[in-house]
Amino acid sequence: MKSILVTGAGGSAGHNVCWSLRVSKDGRSLVLTGGDVDKTGIELNMWLDYSFHLPGAHDRGYIAALNKVIENEKVELVMPQPDPEVERVSNDRSRIRARIFLPDSETVSTCLDKFAALSRWHESGLRQKPIPISHDDSSNMRKLRLLDYPCWIRAREGAGGLMSCKATSPIIAEYWVKFHWDQGIKANFVAEEYLPGRDFCFMSLWNKGGLVTSMIRERLSWVGHRIVGSGGTSKLNRVVHLDTVNKKAVEAISAVSKKPHGIFCVDLKEDAKAVPCPTEVNCRFTTNVHYLSLASIKLGHPEWNFPWLAARLALDEEIPDCAKTNALPDDLWFTKNTDMGFTMVRGNHWKAAEVF
Repeated sequence: MKSILVTGAGGSAGHNVCWSLRVSKDGRSLVLTGGDVDKTGIELNMWLDYSFHLPGAHDRGYIAALNKVIENEKVELVMPQPDPEVERVSNDRSRIRARIFLPDSETVSTCLDKFAALSRWHESGLRQKPIPISHDDSSNMRKLRLLDYPCWIRAREGAGGLMSCKATSPIIAEYWVKFHWDQGIKANFVAEEYLPGRDFCFMSLWNKGGLVTSMIRERLSWVGHRIVGSGGTSKLNRVVHLDTVNKKAVEAISAVSKKPHGIFCVDLKEDAKAVPCPTEVNCRFTTNVHYLSLASIKLGHPEWNFPWLAARLALDEEIPDCAKTNALPDDLWFTKNTDMGFTMVRGNHWKAAEVF
C-alpha cells in the first residue's frame, strides 16, 4: 500500500477513514491524499499528506480534476465517501486512472436509492412494499391516505436518515412532505412500515462475491437526543453477536447484488415481532468506522481495521485471517459526542461511580 486518495476527507466519515488508514500497520509508509468540495472542512483533517479542493461530484470537470490529483500524487486507490462522489466514481470508473473498491454500477445505483433497495427487499420477502412520494406526482395525497399508520417517511436519497419522520396519520405525513417542498426542497420521499425495535448496523467487506469479514453494532442513543428525523449520528453503540441480524443482512446484500464486492453497510431495525429488517444499505463506510480501528489498536487486532483491510483487498495485497461474522468481541461499547472525541469501554466497566 503506497498512495490512497479519500474523497470527502473534510467530512466526519472521510476523516475517520483517513485516521483508520493512518493508524494502520501501513500508516507510516502510506502517502495519504484527501479531497473535498469544502476547502474549509478539509482543514480539520490532520492525517493527510496532501489536500485538494475538488469540484462537486456533478460538476462537468470532476473526473478530470480527480485524475489530475491521481497523476500528481501517483494515487493507486480512490476511496470515495460522500454518496454523490460514490455515484460519480462508480458511473465513470472506466475513466478513473486508479483502482476503486466498489460493487458494479447497478448495485451502487440501487444502494443509493432507498426506494429501489426497499423494492428489492420486498421482492425477496424481507420488507413490506414501499410507496414512492414524488414532488411532481398528483396522486401523492391519495397514496398517503391509503397507508397503514404509523409509517416512516424519509428522503429517497441521502445519508443519516435525511428528512425522516414517524408519521402517525395522513395529515402528519402530508404536512411533513409539503413542508419541505414549500421550503424549496424538491426531494422525493419514500413511505415504509414503521419498525419500532432495536437498531443495528452490519458492516461488512466482500471480495468478488465472498464475504471477507463483518461485525454488528447496536445503536443505543443519538447525538443531540434525536426525536424527530432530519438526520443524525449515533452516540452510544455496543458490539453484539446475533445470528438473526447476520442472516438478514447477508440476505439483504444478496438481494441487491448478485456478486457482492466492496464495502456493504446494512442498517436494520426490528419489527414488532423482533425480526430484524433491512432499512438501507451503503457501499461506503459509515461515520463510526473509527470505532473498529480504535478496537484494533487497543486490543492488538489489525484485521479489525476495516478501511485498512478494504485498501489491501482493493490493491490485491495479502490480509490477515479474518472472522467472516462477529469479527469483534461482544463486550465492547463505544461512545462519542460533539467536539468531545470518542472512546471504547470493555465489559460495560464505566469509570463513573454510582451514587447511592
